[in-house]
Amino acid sequence: MYDNQRKRKMKKYILFALISLCFWGCSEDEIKPYHGGQYLYFSQLKEFGDEDFEVSFNNYPTSNAIIVKIGLGLIGKPFSIDTPYKVSVVAEDESEDKIKNADQKNYRLPDNPMFKAGLSNDTLEVMLLKTEDLKENVKLCLKLLPNEYFEGSIPEYEQIKIIFNNIISKPLWWTNDVTKLYLGTYSRKKYEEFVKCTNISETAICIDIQVLHCSKQCNG
Repeated sequence: MYDNQRKRKMKKYILFALISLCFWGCSEDEIKPYHGGQYLYFSQLKEFGDEDFEVSFNNYPTSNAIIVKIGLGLIGKPFSIDTPYKVSVVAEDESEDKIKNADQKNYRLPDNPMFKAGLSNDTLEVMLLKTEDLKENVKLCLKLLPNEYFEGSIPEYEQIKIIFNNIISKPLWWTNDVTKLYLGTYSRKKYEEFVKCTNISETAICIDIQVLHCSKQCNG
């Protein structure tokens, strides 16, 4: 199983390297820059693989919205002005993983997402919205699409999935040691008051998918 995972990762890196090389022509005397079109991809997928990213409103009990920051990468010459790109919600087959696609009331995408001028990396911000009926995991699948400015994406890195919920439960960090030494027996009210006292009480908070992944690795 480990060898298969390594092979899949190697295939992704090889594919990315070959595509990158296509944008540079070389001779014995010089390296000539590529002058073709620009391609956009989800940089998190290149760095961390095709793992799903999970978010729970349970960890942010006083927030009604979470802004998820998703890294984007550009292949080709950076633009001289802010440039619009296209991202779409994809309805995945729910029978495969038994997770429903998120309702439109539970997320909000930028109306006109723009890739900033002069940059090779940027961020897509997606707002997740809490509702009372969000009692089980739902998934939001996003895909980068071509438009008049971007010729497309890299197949391995063009689609990303966020799984989120509002399942109320004791946070993982509230361990027996926390109970004995610091906060005492867990209750939902105590948890919410603790969050307010530590100044995590905004209506909307921002989290970075990269931070989510690193946190998951450290705790896993």
